[in-house]
Amino acid sequence: MKTFLVARCSHPSQNLDSQIAELKAAYPDGELHTGYRSGVSTKNQVELQKLLDMADKGSQLVFLRLSRVCRSMEQFLWFFKAANKKGVNIVLLKDQIDFGTATGRMCASMLFSIITWQREIQLENIREGRKAKEKSEGFKGWGRKSKVSDARRKRIIALREKGKTLKEIAEEVNLSVAYIHRMTSPDKAKKYNQDHLKRERERTQERTGKLKI
Repeated sequence: MKTFLVARCSHPSQNLDSQIAELKAAYPDGELHTGYRSGVSTKNQVELQKLLDMADKGSQLVFLRLSRVCRSMEQFLWFFKAANKKGVNIVLLKDQIDFGTATGRMCASMLFSIITWQREIQLENIREGRKAKEKSEGFKGWGRKSKVSDARRKRIIALREKGKTLKEIAEEVNLSVAYIHRMTSPDKAKKYNQDHLKRERERTQERTGKLKI
């Protein structure tokens, strides 16, 4: 029986060392696989499929806990069904759950339902907080405040009005062409904001299975 150890975090800014240490302590001879990806992303499902393809019948995939496998109910149901069909066992080290038993599979299903519920409550609280903030006095929009001063902004707009290209202005004021374009084009800025909101909606829909923003 071959053992594969899987450590995952959402972003490279997060550290995998503690996951790796615990996995290796439990299975010193396990083959380690690491990666950075969102637990609700399509990329995560692709990587999980690669692990299944690599594992033979009777092998086991060991994760630190259920949340390190995925954070989407759809992925959860797909992954564990596919693993069971192929005869690959899943072990959740911290949760002390072994999918090789009926009790383990039942406990995992219950645990993931609780995790999903907690996440939906968190997202609901975030949405309510955002709405309250947007209605508050003095609210000026989300995101970090621009570091470009009003004087510098006026200078950039004036250069654009004089006919200078976006690239020329970007080189002169040491800013990106895309940023200059948004600053000097209201339509471009509007589209950028709309696209950003769309991405946020898609992320929420992917996490919860329904559009709530």
